Amino acid sequence: MTDYDAYVDIELGDKTLSKRVVRTLNQLSSNPTASISSACNDPHQAKAVYRLLSNKKFTAEAVVDVSHNETMRRIAESEVRVVLMPQDTTTLNYSGLKNTKGLGNTNDNKSSLGILLHSSIAVSEDGQTFGLLSEKAWVRLPEEYGKKEKRKQAPIEEKESNKWLETMDKVKVPEGLEHVHFIHVCDREGDIYELFAKAQLEGISYLCRRVQNRTIINNNDEELAINKYLDSLPVAGKILIEVPRDSHTKREARTASVEIKFGTVLVKKPANLKKTETMPMSVEVSLVSAKEINAPDGEEPICWQLITNDKVESFEDAVTCVKRYTQRWKVEVFHHVLKSGCAIEKLQESTTEKLIKLIAIYSVIALQIMILTYLGRTNPDGSCEIFFEAGEWKILYKVVKKTKSVPEDPPSIREAVFMIARLGGFLGRRSDGPPGVVTIWRGLTKLYSIIDAATYLS
Repeated sequence: MTDYDAYVDIELGDKTLSKRVVRTLNQLSSNPTASISSACNDPHQAKAVYRLLSNKKFTAEAVVDVSHNETMRRIAESEVRVVLMPQDTTTLNYSGLKNTKGLGNTNDNKSSLGILLHSSIAVSEDGQTFGLLSEKAWVRLPEEYGKKEKRKQAPIEEKESNKWLETMDKVKVPEGLEHVHFIHVCDREGDIYELFAKAQLEGISYLCRRVQNRTIINNNDEELAINKYLDSLPVAGKILIEVPRDSHTKREARTASVEIKFGTVLVKKPANLKKTETMPMSVEVSLVSAKEINAPDGEEPICWQLITNDKVESFEDAVTCVKRYTQRWKVEVFHHVLKSGCAIEKLQESTTEKLIKLIAIYSVIALQIMILTYLGRTNPDGSCEIFFEAGEWKILYKVVKKTKSVPEDPPSIREAVFMIARLGGFLGRRSDGPPGVVTIWRGLTKLYSIIDAATYLS
């Protein structure tokens, strides 16, 4: 894979160091689940990677900054008009690294050690992945253990929930993309009045799943709870939606029939924020409810209640919001690829700082795998040399086709993706659908193992 050249412009103040970053990305992406030593296949190269991680000039933030810029470049080239930016937090378990300095607690168990990771990626409405926009990794300090109730009373700047607002600040839209409608997409953790207020004041769009039963003011100037208001709304219509797999609830993907309701209200400022003078006393939002009817036996019915500051004035607008929300799971897929495809929870380093640097590197690699997967669906006729060098796709072709000859012209992206998927165990039956990211990373890992072997045999 050759799409790491842009990282030579990473701002480290050292061109030699920048070139090492590019080489490290290429080396580790050749076998994402392997150890650094195995992926580099050379002790001297492995030592160079470890020296990079120890270098104070090299930071995770610098890697993410380049990724942000590359993501925006891909968006500009795609000519899409709407970009969704799902955010999510995941826990990285490093409980086995007792001697690693700087790890913190990840839950109520004092023996749990790890890192918390909050990521934001960019995807189109049809699921094309553009890349990583922002990422924050942190640890919970030992002295904060058992102070959950105290943290609830702290200002937003002192809470972990401030990560949602920080992401809004980090995602900067460059000149030339003012025509693109960017929307932050959050799960229930993002149901924060401070987020709604910030978005209203700064003109930022969001789409969030509701969890708080807030006090609202309806069109008749009546105060009531959101739950009561949504119950009173008439059903605007029914649609079929593709419900993604949910790793948290173990829900499998399925098609669901849902009833749609929608309305526009004012959300009142919560009582605990009354003294915060910089926040408005209310914010205008649109509410959309998507409730499943005739759910399969044994399955909990889908019930999404969404809040957005985009205008929802018709049934079609409400349906658009629901369909956009289904793309939120792409960020969970990203974290799954990061953990399973890149095995980042198996990393072993002496300090948390080095682990966080490696997480940033593997985040770029995981997104490349996702980009390739979705590019095979959204731009199937493009040349596979967008992602593969000539020597790489030729070996892929020979191995999968079981032939010694190759075509003069490179295969299309679709053809290359299906060949990689076959290496990853994809059978290609009519009922299988297109190959997914897990199959792709398995196939890529096998391909680069073959390429490495071919290098030593040539």
